[in-house]
Amino acid sequence: MKRLHPFSAVGNVLNRAFSLGAFGFFAGMMLTGPLNLLPLASVFVLAPLGALVGGAYGVARYYRFTYELADGTLSVDSGVFDRQERDIPLSRIQNVDIERGPIQRVFGLAVVKFETAGGSATEATLNAITVEEARDLQSAVASYRRDDRETEPPGGVTDDAEVDGRPTTDEATEERTERRRPTQQRLYELSTRDLLTLALVSFRPAAPAVILFGVPFAQEYARRFLSETVSALGGPATVSLELVPTYSTPELLLTGVVAVAQFALAAWILSAAFTITEYYGFQIDYVGDDLRYRRGLIQEYSGSIPLEKIQTVTVRENLLMRRFGYAALAVETAGYAPGSGSQDASNTVVPLDDRETVLALSEALTDAEMPAVEGLPERSRRRYAVRYSLLPVAITACLAAVDAFAVAIPYWYAPLALVPLAVVAGHLTWSHRGFAVLDHLFAARSGVLVQTTRLVPYYRVQTVIDSRSVFQRRLSLASVTADTASTASLLGGDATAYDVDEATARDLHDTLRSRLMTDLRARERGDRSHALEEYVRERSPTTPGEPTDETHHEGPRDADGSHHEGGQNTPETGDDSPVEE
Repeated sequence: MKRLHPFSAVGNVLNRAFSLGAFGFFAGMMLTGPLNLLPLASVFVLAPLGALVGGAYGVARYYRFTYELADGTLSVDSGVFDRQERDIPLSRIQNVDIERGPIQRVFGLAVVKFETAGGSATEATLNAITVEEARDLQSAVASYRRDDRETEPPGGVTDDAEVDGRPTTDEATEERTERRRPTQQRLYELSTRDLLTLALVSFRPAAPAVILFGVPFAQEYARRFLSETVSALGGPATVSLELVPTYSTPELLLTGVVAVAQFALAAWILSAAFTITEYYGFQIDYVGDDLRYRRGLIQEYSGSIPLEKIQTVTVRENLLMRRFGYAALAVETAGYAPGSGSQDASNTVVPLDDRETVLALSEALTDAEMPAVEGLPERSRRRYAVRYSLLPVAITACLAAVDAFAVAIPYWYAPLALVPLAVVAGHLTWSHRGFAVLDHLFAARSGVLVQTTRLVPYYRVQTVIDSRSVFQRRLSLASVTADTASTASLLGGDATAYDVDEATARDLHDTLRSRLMTDLRARERGDRSHALEEYVRERSPTTPGEPTDETHHEGPRDADGSHHEGGQNTPETGDDSPVEE
């Protein structure tokens, strides 16, 4: 059994010593102050004592944590008082993520996290091991999954067996080992130009909240900046919630417009900063039967996405991306637990590229062309218009009640002006939704600000859900969902055909079920798509194990129709080789 790097012991000792030392300090302050049970000098005893006990516990925790990778199993023993022994079969491990913060990168260390299907949390974490060992573990898991799928030669011939009555030579053994070693080919790399473009077209409305609630005094600085801007434009000298009732209507409108503009500008700037930090150096390689990514500026992340575990392929396009012909590609697997780290970034395959390239890769992953979706029935548009209009009507009713029975509210009927906008929003939602049924997959499209097209192979469907709400039944409508085992299904991100005709819903339900069984029988016969291998081979016509100096495909086109330099696909690197067990 192995132990973690000694740096892990240092981190454990400092963390536990600080935690229990702080607890001892505050406990001493309570016992000597409000409770008056101990003399003041006891504070200077309890704090160092807590730090000493915490440091000792950190050392014990380090020595009691051991791990080993052998016989197709990852064994982890941990615990000081309550001992825990875990044996994780490598075949159950879906994702192996490597994280490296600034401190780990200085000392050449990494944190490795193992995710299994259906787990509510990370199954095992190796805190602080060398980068070389972390990558070896990642390759070993991928190699085991690949070897586990391969059929044993007839008669059970292995490297030490006899072939045609003659023992195998060392050269033959080495040749077979080399054939099993997967090549590592660069599938995509985010260039600096596209990283800046991605930062400019990204918009995260929640980004300012990180600063406002995470940085001390940020709210006060934001209010002061808003006050100075409004004052310079001829508005009130001071902006605060207490003074809002004293503002005139023009002052109130000016303050609201400036506040919204500043919030949007801050969200745009912070979104760009977060995007650059998150996707800096993004690259994804095709290694054996895995996709292996690496990204991050301050915190470096590296992980693997097993192709056989992909549940859903999603093409995302926000308004700016659609305007300039860009798109993003992501996949959903069953390996990540809800809320486990940066989920969206970890499942991203292409953060940004021209739409044609993204669609080509999505077709290679699903072995099907991007379909033309079928729109919703005309009568369902009325449902969206009514649904969206109910919100401003409800707000107006609440304000009217407050104005009539409690406090006078000027312009309580103002929210009714949003009804025409709600009707337009309902129409846009209706027009951007649709579905398609192909031979090998089900597709569903939705979203206005961020349009998502989810592609689900039939053999990945876990359950077909046919739902009809009270309002849908009045219009003879229904929604059909292809539920999968991905994390997105837990968060309402399944591929769903919304508000289709009842007869269409019944046909779609039956079609999904029948094609699910057909696809499952085909996979039992050993049928397997090689679309991704062909996609890579077309862009890198090399033999396994040979590096190439040619790029796999040309990058996005500029406005004049020419391809810009620094295209996303770069040569095979061959950095990470699998560890032989």
